[in-house]
Amino acid sequence: MLRISFLLLVSAVTLNSFAQASAQQDTSAQQDTRAQQDTSVVEQAEFTALEYQLVKDSGLLSLSQQVKYSAQRMIALALEQPEGPDTVTINHAQHFAIAKNLAQRWAEEQWQQRLLQLVHEMPIATQALIQQQLAHPMIQAAQRKERAAISVQHNPEYQKYMNKLRQHPPAASRWQLVERLDQQSGFSQMIIQARRVVIKEIQGQVDGWQPEEQWQNQTRQEVLEFLFYAYRKTPNGELQNIAKSFNQPQLSQFYRAVRKAIF
Repeated sequence: MLRISFLLLVSAVTLNSFAQASAQQDTSAQQDTRAQQDTSVVEQAEFTALEYQLVKDSGLLSLSQQVKYSAQRMIALALEQPEGPDTVTINHAQHFAIAKNLAQRWAEEQWQQRLLQLVHEMPIATQALIQQQLAHPMIQAAQRKERAAISVQHNPEYQKYMNKLRQHPPAASRWQLVERLDQQSGFSQMIIQARRVVIKEIQGQVDGWQPEEQWQNQTRQEVLEFLFYAYRKTPNGELQNIAKSFNQPQLSQFYRAVRKAIF
């Protein structure tokens, strides 16, 4: 599965608030550990090694980071807005409440448990097929390319490529292949849904706050540009096969279920 924790710049103050919220959540969890320890062990024991491996290999655990980074980015942008009569500000208490509420549902452990439960409800034979498909060398190679792209997103090389891509768009046939890969994998749709979760939370805390008008289109563009970079050396035929791999019934069903689970 396409990795979904790519470049999102954040401010230090935003990071600190999210860290504080996560730390507070961890402290509360520790206080409840003794009372819930036996139940937690039983719940975790319900899941098999195959289910844990499937969730790990899917690359979907990083979606919890995407939710956090999206919130950090949106709040950072709001804090950078010049003051004016129509400016909607986010104060520290609201900022902390947003971080805390998102952490309660979207910390990696909570998201992992939701994914495990989703997989657990599938027949064992289906789980095995999905795991086999995720372990295919072509999918594994695709994930390595994406991880490599993620690792250089802060480097000048990445930005240089983005500038070149915007100034000299690729052939229409190549653009269509990358769009098809995004459509088949549901990559940008998952990112959009994750950001929609964040938007809903911010709007629930801050009256009058609105996201950027074209945020969905901007998100899709960011994803497509990332994919162009990740697969810049991948031949068209191989890219087409990667896109087709997501049409396998079991894998396709799995990702559809995940997209529904985001809400």
